[in-house]
Amino acid sequence: MITFNEFVDSKTRESKKQLSLLKKVIEQTGLSVKDHLDDEEPYLYVKNPSKASFDGIRLYKVLDSIGFRIQKEESTHPYGKSYALDVEEMYEDRLEDREKDEKAAKNVMRAIGEELQRFFKKSSEAEKEIQSGEFEQDGDPLDRLVIKSTGTDYSNHIQNKS
Repeated sequence: MITFNEFVDSKTRESKKQLSLLKKVIEQTGLSVKDHLDDEEPYLYVKNPSKASFDGIRLYKVLDSIGFRIQKEESTHPYGKSYALDVEEMYEDRLEDREKDEKAAKNVMRAIGEELQRFFKKSSEAEKEIQSGEFEQDGDPLDRLVIKSTGTDYSNHIQNKS
């Protein structure tokens, strides 16, 4: 019977191994990655290639999946909503499409990079839209500022005019 500390140590080693492999995969897609695997809570820092208010994201192990959150700078703590990067599900989807193991793995590697690139691009576009002042005043009977509908809730960024 293993002790609790041995169990935790084995899970930490497993997380570090998976994050190390993920680092190699992400670097092959052209993104800059810095590992912090020797920290108390191991994580990867992926640099944001586009202009935005945050410098990158933190990738970390959450139970059996990978999560990521926005991080202002490499040395700060992440903030905001946590997103899932379900690599295992991506792989299983490829296998269901009758791809061979090796081809499925290569497609998952490409998909991981594309997913992160898409996240950075969409985040940058959303910030530009908010900062550009694309606000309307027509159509609101109470003469309040209203942001154009984009399908995303930015209500915490809008202030009433006084």
